[in-house]
Order: sequence, then C-alpha cells, then structure tokens
Amino acid sequence: MSLGSCRMLHIRCYWSHAYIRFTGAPVKLNHVDNTWKTSTGFVPAMAFQEVIFTRPSGIINLLRKQKYNADYFLSAKEGADTLAYVALLEEKLYPALLYTFWVDSENYCNMTRPWFAARIPFPLNFYLPGKMARAALRRILLTRGAPPLYNLSEVEMQINKDAKECLNLLSYRLGMQQFFFGDIPTSLDAFVFGYIAPLYKACLHNSHLQLHLKQLHNLCKFCDSILSTYFTSEIQQKLEGLSPAMQDTVDANLQKLTQLVNKESNLIEKMDDKLRQSPQHRPIQTAVPKPAAVSDQSNSTQFDMS
Repeated sequence: MSLGSCRMLHIRCYWSHAYIRFTGAPVKLNHVDNTWKTSTGFVPAMAFQEVIFTRPSGIINLLRKQKYNADYFLSAKEGADTLAYVALLEEKLYPALLYTFWVDSENYCNMTRPWFAARIPFPLNFYLPGKMARAALRRILLTRGAPPLYNLSEVEMQINKDAKECLNLLSYRLGMQQFFFGDIPTSLDAFVFGYIAPLYKACLHNSHLQLHLKQLHNLCKFCDSILSTYFTSEIQQKLEGLSPAMQDTVDANLQKLTQLVNKESNLIEKMDDKLRQSPQHRPIQTAVPKPAAVSDQSNSTQFDMS
C-alpha cells in the first residue's frame, strides 16, 4: 500500500497520517505540493486495486478491511460517541478553521497565502491561493450565513463562539487521559489531532481561537504527545536536513517571497480599480462552434493515496 498527501495545510491529510501511524499499517507515503498532481485532484486520495477512495469513511473502511483498525477495542457505545464527536468537529470547528486561515485578512496575507505561494509553481502561485480563499468563504456563507446572520462579522462571531464551545467540550471529554478512550489511540484521536494540530502549531498573526486553544492545556499536551510519539522520525529528518545557516537562508527567501506576493497583490488591486473606473464597452457576442465529442478513457492500476 502507498499513501500520498498534501504537504500544505490540509486537515484531512493530518488525520489520515495520524490514523495510519496509530494502526501501524505498512503504507508508503507520497507527498505532493499540489492537489492536481493526484489522480482525482483531491487530497487525501487512496487508490487500491483500481479503486480510488477520497472520503474519510472510505479510507478508514479500506484500512479496516486490510485488518488495520484503530477502533478494534471500542464498544458499540464508544463507536457511536466517535461518530457524534466527528460530526461535531465538522459542524462546529471546521468553519472556524476555514475562517482563521483563509478569510481573516491578516492571517491570510501574512501566513496562509505566502506559505502556499512558496510551494506552488509560477504563475499558479498568484491565482490558486485566492481561489482557495474564495472557496472557503463560499462554504462558510453557504453553511453558516443563513438568517439571522446577515453579514460576515456576525458569522465570524457565531462560528468562533461555536468553535470555542467545541474545544471546551473536547477538553472536558479528554480530561486527564492520554487519549479520548484511555491509553490506546483511536480514530477519534486522529480526527481531533487533524483538526486542532494546525491551529495549535501555526504562526498566526491574529487568532483568538488559537489563544483559547492554548489555554486548554490537556489538548495542547495531547497534540505534543502525538507529535513526539508518532511523528518524531519525520520531524527529525526534516530538522537534520537543514543546518542553522540553511534555515536562515530559507527564512530569508520566504520573507522576500512574502513581500513580493504582497506587492503583486496590491498592484493587481490597483489595476482592477482603474479598470472599474474607466468607461467600458459591451462585449461583442459571436457564435461559438460546438466542440466535437471526445472520448475519455483512463486506467488506474496503482494503490496510491494523495
């Protein structure tokens, strides 16, 4: 088996990594910087015997069929609790994470956009981060922007309130235990880690939600424990590959790239303003010939997860 996932901020990639580490499944990891390099255009995506799985339930069921089940020792009640908490994370915490990383202007301009732009090839690095930010905003407004919430500031207040309540509930449920169901990690631990680890570790310039999370010491300890126990080798390999001088060079290059991206964004905004103020002519409509039908045949023979 092989597993590939995005190197960037992608919650579902984090929980899939954690779940595989918990089960000890012999999976080969294939990291990609861009989701379009995968066979489906989405991450994570697992392919096995010419079948591709992208949904969390499909990936977990596939691993369980291969006898790698992190929930093997859970009772029926604990399994039902797991489903309930996963639904809670998706409904209450995920919108706040989208807003924090993609909609909040200070975080987006100073952290998210430069970080993604540094890993996306030119010229797509000027287009794709903005497209992803607009998609995040549309999802938030479609799912949480219904009446009586009529503007973005009200939506922000409500989703942050719900997210803090969700974190409080997780903290209360975890208590003083190492994991949510005792001393053995389960799928719930993988899901919770995937959601809160990016928020806990990201260098955000503006995040009340991150400050709230850091006040919940048992959740912070939970993240640190998983990182040190299951991801130590991967972190050490990354650290050993960079000397202090190389790390300073990388940081300096990233800072220059951030300044360049911000300058380009300001230039594009000024050009858009000038175009809007200038008189415009109506476009001329012309007949467009219909494209000929093209057959599409594809085969997939590799077990891969991206």
